[in-house]
Amino acid sequence: MIVAIAVKNNWSMYQLDVKSTFLNGELEEEVYVNQPPGFEIKRKEEYVYKLDKAMYGLKQAPRSWNKKIDSFLIQQGFLKCVTEHGIYCRNTTNKLIVCLYVDDMIVTRNNEEEMKAFKKNMMKKFEMPDLGNLTYFLGIEFEMNSQGVLIHQRKYVQDVLKRFNMLNCKPISTPVDTGVKLSLVNDEKEVNPTLFKQIVGSLRYLCQTRPDIAYGAGTW
Repeated sequence: MIVAIAVKNNWSMYQLDVKSTFLNGELEEEVYVNQPPGFEIKRKEEYVYKLDKAMYGLKQAPRSWNKKIDSFLIQQGFLKCVTEHGIYCRNTTNKLIVCLYVDDMIVTRNNEEEMKAFKKNMMKKFEMPDLGNLTYFLGIEFEMNSQGVLIHQRKYVQDVLKRFNMLNCKPISTPVDTGVKLSLVNDEKEVNPTLFKQIVGSLRYLCQTRPDIAYGAGTW
């Protein structure tokens, strides 16, 4: 099953990625850390460092980065979605929509010049490459054509089947029979609970593009 989204021909999606994301965060409190092992200053080994900005490993780092990028986008005229805080929209003559996931951003627009201006402002503020048209994001693949965008997880499915040794399994059109009633069995071989949770967790993420298995994965 492939999910299709119809979009106008003048709309497109791009992917941006901020480098060293958490190093952009600014701390609101004083934070001190020990000198890194192997890099201690001679005769000052008892000294500690006072951080000017956030760094990886700090509990404050994700929050500091989120406040930084949130403030920047609002200054650029974006409004945050009240139901999904990772989505920002700028309602000018031409629409610009940003979907933020930590350091990865999906940007869609209906005006190329406004897109170029936005990317230029982002690159002035943060060190980041332009990854071009969106093709792969968080395990989800995107294929664009004249009719819209096709969203699927072929590679993810192949990886899951390979991980759990099911590449040779037989396909079935209906993932689960809704009329089956489960019963307690005591004389069967016990299932590895960790492996079972890993399989179900992998299937639940697959529901992003396979809503037809949502019932089966949720039932387990």
